[in-house]
Amino acid sequence: MIHSYKRVGRLVRSSVSNLGFKQAFSVAVALLISLGAFAQDVVSGKVTDAADGSAIPGVSVTVKGTTKGAQTDVNGTYKVNAASGSTLVFTFVGYTSKEVKATGSVVNVALSADNKSLEEVVVVGYGTQKRKEISGTVTSLGAREFNAGVVTNPLAAAQGKVAGLVITQSSGDPNARPTVRLRGTGSLNAGSEPLYVIDGVIGAPIENVAPEDILSMDVLRDASSAAIYGSRGANGVILINTKRGKSGAPTVDYSAYVGAETISQRPELLNAAEFRAAAAKYKQTFDDNGANTDWLDVITRTAVSQNHNVGVSGGSENLSYRASVGYLDQKGTLIGSGKDRLTGRLNLDAKALDGKLMMKFNMSAMQTNGTFSDNRAVGFAMNMRPTDPVYAANGNYFQLPGTFANFNPLAALEKKSNTQRLQDFLFNASAAYTILDGLVFNVSGTLRTQNANNSYFASTTPGNLLSTVGGNSASRSLNAVTDKQLEATLNWTKKLNDVSTLTLLGGYTYQDVVNDGFGASNNNFLTDAFGADNIGSGLGIRTNPSLLYSYKNEYKLVSFLARAQYSLMNKYFATVNMRRDGSTKFGDNNKWGLFPSVSVGWSLSEEAFLKGNSTIDNLKLRVSWGRTGNSEGIRPLLSKSFYGPSGSYYDGSADDFLPAYAIQSNPNPNLKWEVNENYGFGIDYSILKGKLTGSIDWYTRQTKDLLYTVNAPQEKGYVYPTILANIGSMQNRGIEITATYQWLDTQDWSISSTFAGSFNQNELISLKNDEFAAADQVFLSTSLGSYIRGTSAVNFSVLQAGQPVGVFYGAKIAKIENGKYVFQDLNGDGTVDPNAKDRTYLGNPNPTFVGGLTTNVRYKAFDLQFQFTGNAGAKIVNTNNLLLGRQDGRLAESNALKSALTSIINDERTIPMDYYVESGDHIRLNNASLGYTLPVKGVFKRARIYVAGNNLLLFTNYTGVDPEVSQNLAIGSAAPGIDVRETYYKTRAFTAGINLSF
Repeated sequence: MIHSYKRVGRLVRSSVSNLGFKQAFSVAVALLISLGAFAQDVVSGKVTDAADGSAIPGVSVTVKGTTKGAQTDVNGTYKVNAASGSTLVFTFVGYTSKEVKATGSVVNVALSADNKSLEEVVVVGYGTQKRKEISGTVTSLGAREFNAGVVTNPLAAAQGKVAGLVITQSSGDPNARPTVRLRGTGSLNAGSEPLYVIDGVIGAPIENVAPEDILSMDVLRDASSAAIYGSRGANGVILINTKRGKSGAPTVDYSAYVGAETISQRPELLNAAEFRAAAAKYKQTFDDNGANTDWLDVITRTAVSQNHNVGVSGGSENLSYRASVGYLDQKGTLIGSGKDRLTGRLNLDAKALDGKLMMKFNMSAMQTNGTFSDNRAVGFAMNMRPTDPVYAANGNYFQLPGTFANFNPLAALEKKSNTQRLQDFLFNASAAYTILDGLVFNVSGTLRTQNANNSYFASTTPGNLLSTVGGNSASRSLNAVTDKQLEATLNWTKKLNDVSTLTLLGGYTYQDVVNDGFGASNNNFLTDAFGADNIGSGLGIRTNPSLLYSYKNEYKLVSFLARAQYSLMNKYFATVNMRRDGSTKFGDNNKWGLFPSVSVGWSLSEEAFLKGNSTIDNLKLRVSWGRTGNSEGIRPLLSKSFYGPSGSYYDGSADDFLPAYAIQSNPNPNLKWEVNENYGFGIDYSILKGKLTGSIDWYTRQTKDLLYTVNAPQEKGYVYPTILANIGSMQNRGIEITATYQWLDTQDWSISSTFAGSFNQNELISLKNDEFAAADQVFLSTSLGSYIRGTSAVNFSVLQAGQPVGVFYGAKIAKIENGKYVFQDLNGDGTVDPNAKDRTYLGNPNPTFVGGLTTNVRYKAFDLQFQFTGNAGAKIVNTNNLLLGRQDGRLAESNALKSALTSIINDERTIPMDYYVESGDHIRLNNASLGYTLPVKGVFKRARIYVAGNNLLLFTNYTGVDPEVSQNLAIGSAAPGIDVRETYYKTRAFTAGINLSF
């Protein structure tokens, strides 16, 4: 505009010198009028992202019907010559184009992400595929769809977002991993967790990826999609792609938050006044020490966390980079727990040979320092009487002598140290060379090392019964993993004619994993001064040489894979996968397994009878079948017979007891893969011009040849009492529903909701084969709580054919008489035996429905997100009510729940019974965030501040602490649905954060 004024000035001066005054004046007036018209023809403004308000550089702004146009700069601003009333067209890749009439000189526009464009290319195993051509079941999430708040594990960021993906975070411990199940529990002894693939690296630990570094997450939910990963895809596959650099000027992204966590729900225990009143009511005598102690307050705290992440990206056409550094410091609400994590990541992309050679380099390093608390302190705090003080008169921890269950919980936390330093390093390099047009050769190599340095020390505590025999104790261990991978694939894409395309993939993979480590324990140290740093100074190892140990094992996996993808007329699609895996984990007769899959898709909306329909935009049917294998969670050498330490024997020549060795396993040359077979049918839809989109999937998932440890029949020559074998089968059947509805989408407002829910039914079909068989009922022992009489191993759960995994099994209450349980005679033989004959099924611990509803609201520069999650159909054993919700004669010794004051129960039996099995149905406001994108200029490209909360509200009829209890299944130690008394309580978190780009 300034240049225009200068040009007008020169014209005026020239006119005055060459014309007369009157003529010159006329010319000047005409030019000024033209200048005014010219000034009014300039329209400017800013283009932002409708989702978060960030500026969008590079947007094309054109005046409709003309050749006039401009592009937005790095701040998203533009300026274009346009007459008043003209229409401006805004277009940018990945966003929906928008036309806006210029009614003034300033026109600001917010563009919405084009979901179809964003999903056009989806990451699948060993490549990508157009969304419309996918015939398997794949769900994609972008980084902007992740949950907000204190999210240290990427899985928590995806909770409630993917139908069929159930993420259970039953503990508030910062070091605890959530239980992850995709389409139900699929194994007993082998792993049930999905396979994680990070930037193409198979099996990389997901905890090592900072959520801020993730670009996208693709979940392969069915076997037809996961079969390309063969024996590692039985439980589904989660593909994570981290952010990479782009050509252009360097960009710096900084994000940070500070959060505070407190216990969200806690048991209602008697306070000191209520305890004294209860003791008087029930005529119980005790030594009243005059205190008023809330023991749960004593061992917990408000935990403050902070997180920082800096990423720098940029590059040229042939070399781009992104480097990031992240730091997390997360304290736990239970004293003595927490972790700090330092991560670093460098991604490089290079082109050479005129673009025919594409190279990628991925490097990441992580160190986590974790401190672990003794969760038994939670149970001790519930037992301790509120009338007892924390410290005795002499300054030592107060300890109630002569009792079975009363230990000072603060001493249990402060007089122990349990730490781990975990270091993980990963380097991956890959190269893709285009041999011919459509023919690409890929090769990739990975080296990953992980070292875990563990240290434990329990100091001497006067009067503390928790100290080990002989006084203090210590242990140290070092565990290392070395994982080497090599992959080579050849990919050929050919357009056969105008209506069909064929893509072929062939490949070879090799993996070598070595686990080794050593450790030492000792006790009876002369001083606590050295902690665990001088193991050899203890006296215990002199009489117990087994306190020293070391180990090393290795397994290898070799695979050949192939895939064919065919597209016909842009409406018929088919994919066939084939993978052959060989593993050293299995027997000599079954080292190799074959895992095929096939899926077909049909776009009905491309047919003549639907094409151009004003209501249905897209409608696609999918049918799939596939088989995958499972070898996770199975140690090497279990198919072999090997020797190991087994007690000691007296050697006369040495005049001493020496270690003895004996067979530790039976050989099983027929040991083979656990096989997962999936059948599925799905519908993808988009109606009302994209206002409602989603999918519906039905599936049957059968696990065959279950890997399970059974008793070995001695009469058949087996020496060791147990053997790992392939027996039985399990089934999961269900429906998955995903729906997104765009309520409103204008320049100022955008409101959308996404529902993701699944119904699943689990059944254990069999636990036997022709040679081996488990017991008809396999009881799953679970410790309900340490140091409580009768609770060390209560068998509330069983494995039995025809029932869900871990179904509750026990007696049923007929009535309560004089405070005592009166059980039903279920078999009608006239004798009540609640411990054996008179038992039945009491409930299914596995939820039949799990879902999430996420809503996103934007108003100008403000953005709001909130998510509700919920479970239905699961039953829970309320351990706290069973142990502390009754008046059973131990009130003077231990505390109780407030409900005990009105309980009609005065019975100490802790056998499995229906009286304490409750519904776990619940709805939770899982997370919410409110953000504001600040107007920026100058060096900043984007600035956003936000506040967020996690686990904000809970709606449930469950009378225990929290209905989201552990779904972990570990034969012999844990069963799903048991609300164990010593669970680390879930937390409620509030955070404030900032995101900057410059």
